[in-house]
Amino acid sequence: MSTVFAERSKQNVMSPRIARLKQKLMESVYEVDIERARYYTQAWKETEGAAPALRAAHGLKKTLQNMSISIGDDELLVGAKTLKPVASVLGVERGTTMLNAAIRKAMLKREGQLTPQISMLLSGLGGHSEQFDHEIFNMPDEVYRELKEEILPYWEGRDLRSMKAALWKKRGVDPDLTELAYSIDLQGHIIVGVKRVLEIGFKGIGDWARKAAAELSPNDKDYQRRKDFYEAVQVCAEAVCDFSNRYADLAEKMAQESEEPRRKELLEIAERCRWVPANPPRSFIEALQSVWMTQVVLTISYGDDSVQTIGRLDQWLYPYYKNDIDKGILTPDHARELLEEHLIKVSHFLVFGHNNITLGGVDRNGENAVNELSYLYLDAHDSLGGGLRKSFSVRISPNTPLDFIKRAARTYWQGAGVSFYNDEVVIRDLLVDGYSLEDARDYAIVGCAEPTGSCNNNGYTAGTGTYLIPVLELALFEGCRLRDGKRIGAPTPKASTFTTFEDVKEAFVGQLTYIVDAAVRHGDMKDQVIAEYFPCPLLSSTIEGCLESGYDIAGGGARYNHVTLGTQALGSVVNSLAAIRWAVFEEKLLTMEELVEHLRNNFAGAEDVRQMLLRKAPKYGNDDPRTDELAQWFMEVLEKTVRSHRSPVLGGPYRPIMMSAGTQVIEGFLCGASPDGRLALQAVSNGISPANGTELNGATAAMHSVAKACKAHMSAGSTFNMTMLPSIFKSEESLEKFTSMLLAYFELGGRQVQINPVAVETLRDAQKNPQNYPDLLVKVTGYSFRFIDLSTALQNDIIARTEFSEI
Repeated sequence: MSTVFAERSKQNVMSPRIARLKQKLMESVYEVDIERARYYTQAWKETEGAAPALRAAHGLKKTLQNMSISIGDDELLVGAKTLKPVASVLGVERGTTMLNAAIRKAMLKREGQLTPQISMLLSGLGGHSEQFDHEIFNMPDEVYRELKEEILPYWEGRDLRSMKAALWKKRGVDPDLTELAYSIDLQGHIIVGVKRVLEIGFKGIGDWARKAAAELSPNDKDYQRRKDFYEAVQVCAEAVCDFSNRYADLAEKMAQESEEPRRKELLEIAERCRWVPANPPRSFIEALQSVWMTQVVLTISYGDDSVQTIGRLDQWLYPYYKNDIDKGILTPDHARELLEEHLIKVSHFLVFGHNNITLGGVDRNGENAVNELSYLYLDAHDSLGGGLRKSFSVRISPNTPLDFIKRAARTYWQGAGVSFYNDEVVIRDLLVDGYSLEDARDYAIVGCAEPTGSCNNNGYTAGTGTYLIPVLELALFEGCRLRDGKRIGAPTPKASTFTTFEDVKEAFVGQLTYIVDAAVRHGDMKDQVIAEYFPCPLLSSTIEGCLESGYDIAGGGARYNHVTLGTQALGSVVNSLAAIRWAVFEEKLLTMEELVEHLRNNFAGAEDVRQMLLRKAPKYGNDDPRTDELAQWFMEVLEKTVRSHRSPVLGGPYRPIMMSAGTQVIEGFLCGASPDGRLALQAVSNGISPANGTELNGATAAMHSVAKACKAHMSAGSTFNMTMLPSIFKSEESLEKFTSMLLAYFELGGRQVQINPVAVETLRDAQKNPQNYPDLLVKVTGYSFRFIDLSTALQNDIIARTEFSEI
């Protein structure tokens, strides 16, 4: 490799170049960048009446032609989704999704219309920190004016959110029901097709589409729709190549004004950008540049909220790494420095999930897939330290080398490290979804913690779902919600008529079935709008099945198509059911009528009753058969209920997930008190984890309980969070113990786990003195996030998790 690299110490530390890149990112403020929104809006106005696929393609083309670009002094990998370092790509055509909601929140505040309730709901997924809000709220007057007067008015009635709402209204959907049986305006949560880009490049993709279009006959099924798709792919592919050439032109211009060694680096950047991602890469650095530029253009095309994850990079980049090592033009240290730069790049994404990289596991033949790049990625993670939005999902199989598992666990020495996944369980579940064995073995983790196919699947792993504690509330209150008495659920008998625990379970299952059916109906209508009006030709061109069939991913073109229905709060559900059985039907300490009255009054004047339910009733997470069998029962019911549905739009089945992405705070905000002693407005439990503070018999007992709940095929994932004192990971002996505990948990059938190795006292101090903790990362769910960037409500929920002091 001819590029000049800094001399590296044999210790695992950043080079000065990488340190400067990280520092620049850490010092950047949150900003609003509206270039993508501006040019997409202009393109939509210019293409009225054209096919939706072509409108999307020309929106991308206009944006890539006109958006501002730059190359930083220390960059070797180039390309950015926005000119401003830390800003969101606003997918205005999709309506109020996560970062768009933050912008709308900022505008409401300027107009004096922002209430605390609207602020929490618009923050989405648990909320952002006060620092984030403050910096976003300080948008320049001209940016505010353009959004308010030129951009957002055009999309009223035209964006996904508006069109979905109109269809819901037309079909008589109760708006209050959509709060519980929700289907928000997210698209994506997909492993992007970097494999195809590496194999044939965007020139090859454009050529494929051109040839396929020429072979179409007017007599073919969906001729015009497929013809439009192929034409849109050609426009997108050409636009991507031209965009990369813009960086080549800029690098050459900057080289003319630079001295060595930077001049040589810029000329090499120009050469790379002329070749990739248009063509298959010829070297490791070209492959990494191709992957990064693909991430950039797909994010610009789809919007930041889409969550497009990059999958198994240790597998897909390894041939280029090995070839360069064998030729003597690359060293491991040089490769690691490039990986570090790429990890800094992906940390510019404001929405979690884009940066989740999957390592290890087995290959398509079932053999151990761990390679040198798997280790180098972990080295890069450690050398960069905290503060960056980088996440790794480590797959473990019986063939995984023990030293690699210990190396992955060692990432906890520096704070939030990797998440671990059990290959045997995940592959088992994906086979139930209809994957071939080879494709199931090749899975990757998308978004937070969702297993899915690699570059061949449209799994919609987020967006549609329900909240389980409010569903239980409906079962106890005749289908009515507590806060206003409105019936939004199925009519069920008064709780006072329940004479057995089976009556409670029957009412709960009845409400669950009703609400899941409603969520599916709502989601199907949203997906219909997406398929008809918001295709994604660029992303589709990279996904296996779409170019082959001529159909966009939004219309079922991927090889595998699923819709995921989201849930969370297993711990709160099980503890509530166990409390009812114990207090009412076994010990007869309360009647059902008395219990529901306490819930209605939020335990006012009955703190002794609440403490009894909190402290004495059985709790999930303690290896207690009384709760564990309830967890298994409910997970099986949930799976059966969700899998009874298929998507009429995509053609594939619904599949279940049990995961929180900060939404445990939102769910608590939407419901009253629950039978486990939880007060109204308090957060529910997260994912498949035990409720905060209830695992009283240690980490091993908690793992035993969770492993039993993993017998159900939660193929879209389930998240298990644990907090452990960092001292547990400070010696080789303790790492050995942790590794043994992890493997034992997986042998029992556990699916996934992630650890927060941080003391509660540290979190409390960071909450009070955020300026002292810029590098403090925590696991929110499968993704890592800076603690000081989270909302106070979500910080409090993380602080409340049980802290294990020993293994």
